[in-house]
Amino acid sequence: MYVDQLWRFPFKGFAGHTTNSIALQPHSLFPGDRQFAISTGHPASNDRLSEGWLAKRHFIQQSMVPALAAYQLDYHAGKSEFSLAREGEHLLSAPHDKRHLITDRLAADLPEAFSGTPQMVELGTGGYTDTAAPWISLCTTASLEAFADATGTLPDNRRFRLNLVIAHDVPFDEFSWAGKMLEIGESIEIEIIEPVGRCSAINVHPDKAEIEADYLASMPRLFDHTDLGMFARINRGGTLKTGDIVRLCDSL
Repeated sequence: MYVDQLWRFPFKGFAGHTTNSIALQPHSLFPGDRQFAISTGHPASNDRLSEGWLAKRHFIQQSMVPALAAYQLDYHAGKSEFSLAREGEHLLSAPHDKRHLITDRLAADLPEAFSGTPQMVELGTGGYTDTAAPWISLCTTASLEAFADATGTLPDNRRFRLNLVIAHDVPFDEFSWAGKMLEIGESIEIEIIEPVGRCSAINVHPDKAEIEADYLASMPRLFDHTDLGMFARINRGGTLKTGDIVRLCDSL
């Protein structure tokens, strides 16, 4: 097995991007992953934004707003600047202290997505992942291909937004890795925790930004489960690169 793809998603619910290498720290997310989120604007959610990590219901996401799949929202740390694009076309940039320009534009473009005035929030440590624990997520190429073959779609991690895709030829074999360790490259150790339960965001076509079919409802019939991917914990860090060899250890 080897590292096939590395993904980072700066904003929860929005498209991410691939990288060829990334520096990992123990008990941390991928650097910058889900660092930011956009609230739904509901007063009850906005009132809680200062609490730190919150569940995804407080933020806009593709399961509720399929049109989000067409938007690319990124943060450029070197310039302390945000950029917003739609279908690859640049819409605007905004400095960190004027990030309301980003949320104003999203509210104007997607009024149905918000129940009040949206706010952009940021976590200094951790990220707005699906769990409060600093876990990353991973799957195998075989699992992506099995889902694609069964649903008549293309194998595409944008549908699942996992951090690490490992080249492997046994679909859903990663479910049997729970409690085991992956050794990657020269130094990295990743502990496999539990399956990632999917939500209706997988029904959204990554390019058309619309509901394609109810794949979530079909998964129990196709696979006897609604999981794809595994949560994992980085126990020993280092520089992770595409092409790195992955070794499965039977015990911690």
